[in-house]
Amino acid sequence: MTRDLSTSALRCYQIHLGGDRNFHYLLGDPGGGDAVAVDPGFDAAGFAAVAQQCGLNITSILITHGHPDHDGAAEALAQLTGAAILRGDVREGRQGLTHGQVVRAGSLAIEALATPGHAPDHFCFRAPGVLVTGDLLFCGKVGGTGSYFPGSSARQEWESLQLVLQLPDDLRVLPGHDYYGGEGEMPYSTIGQERTNNPFLAGDFEAFCNLKDNWATYKQEHGIR
Repeated sequence: MTRDLSTSALRCYQIHLGGDRNFHYLLGDPGGGDAVAVDPGFDAAGFAAVAQQCGLNITSILITHGHPDHDGAAEALAQLTGAAILRGDVREGRQGLTHGQVVRAGSLAIEALATPGHAPDHFCFRAPGVLVTGDLLFCGKVGGTGSYFPGSSARQEWESLQLVLQLPDDLRVLPGHDYYGGEGEMPYSTIGQERTNNPFLAGDFEAFCNLKDNWATYKQEHGIR
């Protein structure tokens, strides 16, 4: 499934290719054919086919963080497209990202924001009108931390969330998973909507941690999937 979220300032496609309700993204130059792939997941051929159908040439592959459901197909997609892989955790054949770095695809400029917490190498990517949030911020939820996610930190995640909450209210939030638990569909949100409605963002750090510790009970009490 591919959802066209394009505007006059950005060609933007939200792609679902399986995984754990993963979302993958193509962000393209509105005046040309160059684009970046964000988190290709496990299906390089499927991702490349979507880019071809959209008339886009992938020049860079951006990785929000190094969990396999986000970057498992990165090397294969790089081989298919010749694109460079850019991510926070430097590995062989990959370029390291720094906070504030600008990645270009034609005239399109994308800013990399270091947002550790769910993973130590986590980045979000800001393009005109959108913020690809990976597993930092979902629609109504946030990314997991704790022993199940080695290297994660609730404190770092909280600080990263405070960073992105300084961004404009109308900035569209494009999450890494379709984890919305309410009625109907919500494949994307905005910073303003999350600031107002996300229960993890309603209080201080202590309340944030308490909700993380008691999320199963909270979900049951509020009918959240």
